[in-house]
Amino acid sequence: MERIPESEAIAESVDARRFSQVMSENRFRQADYRRLACRAVDLGIPPGGKVLDMGTGPGFVAIEVAKLLDGTGCRVVGMDLSQAMLALAAENAAKAGLNGTLAWREGDVKAMPFDDGEFDLIVSNDSLHHWEDPLPVFDEIARVLKNDGHCIVHDSKRLQRRWPWLFVKTVSLSIPRDFRVHWWNSIKSSYTGGELRAILQRSRLTGWRIEEDFMDLVVVKE
Repeated sequence: MERIPESEAIAESVDARRFSQVMSENRFRQADYRRLACRAVDLGIPPGGKVLDMGTGPGFVAIEVAKLLDGTGCRVVGMDLSQAMLALAAENAAKAGLNGTLAWREGDVKAMPFDDGEFDLIVSNDSLHHWEDPLPVFDEIARVLKNDGHCIVHDSKRLQRRWPWLFVKTVSLSIPRDFRVHWWNSIKSSYTGGELRAILQRSRLTGWRIEEDFMDLVVVKE
């Protein structure tokens, strides 16, 4: 199946709020956010370090990271291209009692508004499939990440065979009807392991590896 690109951001406030609502009410997705946050923090971050959540959306991963790093003096920044999403991220952080420990920044992953080597840890969840050209994004990750820093980028994988799609269609029955097409489109716009490997080999990011399972891709730099 050829990749079918998806828009880079959810710009409309109504669409962003619906996305935030669906994700916040899905206990499986919330568990996924906590799991990714735990894995990211386990990669290591020094006391007082700085974390970037790229494509933060409603801020759920950034919030979970901030919870784990509470009391360490670490700072967490959530960046997104969508002002509507950033407004919701701030709302969600306030509900969690964490808005004072998080910062939200509008920015483009292809040209991030940060200094060289500014972050100790970079995390990204379900944003990669929005990147029409991931090469400059991975170059930017290499630029803003400290030399001894870590990153973890998680996303769905584009399915290439018919029977996995039958599984996806079955699982999607647990998703609100008006939201199912968005999930399907996300998978159709995702990259394959081979495509992602070819991109990373051309990038300035070093020390990476790709983990791949039935439906997911993870890029890890330890």
